[in-house]
Amino acid sequence: MKYTPQQLINNPFLNKGTAFTKEERQKYNLNGILPPAIQTLDQQVSQAYAQLSSKATDLDKRMFLMNLFNENHVLYYKLFSEHIYEFMPIVYDPTIADTIENYSALYTNPQNATYLTIDDQ
Repeated sequence: MKYTPQQLINNPFLNKGTAFTKEERQKYNLNGILPPAIQTLDQQVSQAYAQLSSKATDLDKRMFLMNLFNENHVLYYKLFSEHIYEFMPIVYDPTIADTIENYSALYTNPQNATYLTIDDQ
């Protein structure tokens, strides 16, 4: 299947961010759409972890991780696998409670969620 450049970078299953090689950037017409630097997955993980570490609260860290998940699944899971113990309280209890309480204000990509209400069964 042939993808457009926008389909590649907007699909979290296909997006590699700055890990697209020079050859891939030429093949998929990604030059000018991505920053010129090419990084390995490990370099991306280090950069993402540094960005996450700069966040002031666990809720901010959770939002960063969820945005990363929505953009690049491979990077998200690689980063998560290297910091499972540290990230579990951020993506699950207790931070998930803050996310739920502030859902309307923090709304991001719903990740294929189903919305149920008592008024609309």
